[in-house]
Amino acid sequence: MKYRDSGMPNAEMWETFFDPYYVLKNMEIDTTITNYFDIGCGYGTFLFHASEFVKNAVGYDIDENMISYCQNLKQKYKKANIKLVHGDISTQSSQNILKDNRNAFDYVSLFNLLHCEEPVKLLSFAKELLTDYGRIGVIHWQYKETPRGPSMDIRPRPDQIIQWAETALLKVEKQIDLPPYHYGIIFTK
Repeated sequence: MKYRDSGMPNAEMWETFFDPYYVLKNMEIDTTITNYFDIGCGYGTFLFHASEFVKNAVGYDIDENMISYCQNLKQKYKKANIKLVHGDISTQSSQNILKDNRNAFDYVSLFNLLHCEEPVKLLSFAKELLTDYGRIGVIHWQYKETPRGPSMDIRPRPDQIIQWAETALLKVEKQIDLPPYHYGIIFTK
């Protein structure tokens, strides 16, 4: 699936936009989650912190460089509970992921991704990975000028994301403000 460029900065700058523990806590990623799937894991900002709480974590990204970056971190920090997968949900690799992992994850995260060209398709893919009682966590840049993030013409508002999720047959569980630059929404089947 084509992802529109949002000007991803280097890892050091990226880390300054979030307090990963604050985000994970408020997005309800904690020790109650056994299997966690991070779509678009990027630099592993949330994946590696989540791996401290969850039993098993999978980082999935379209960019081979991001997977390599995370692979180096995985080795450096000896994170045996993290699996990394290079893939694109619009190709056969996604069908292989679904074949092996349908209904397998308690939590799927879509953090800063829904400015993509096919958000409903992405949400539907995430839904297929969920257990019956699993949740999808979405965070995105607030719809106002921020130091980084996608341009305003492709930046989704919370109501747009909710509409896309409803099209994918998901229900809103909770909306969260994640200052200073983000908001979050948790969805269920």
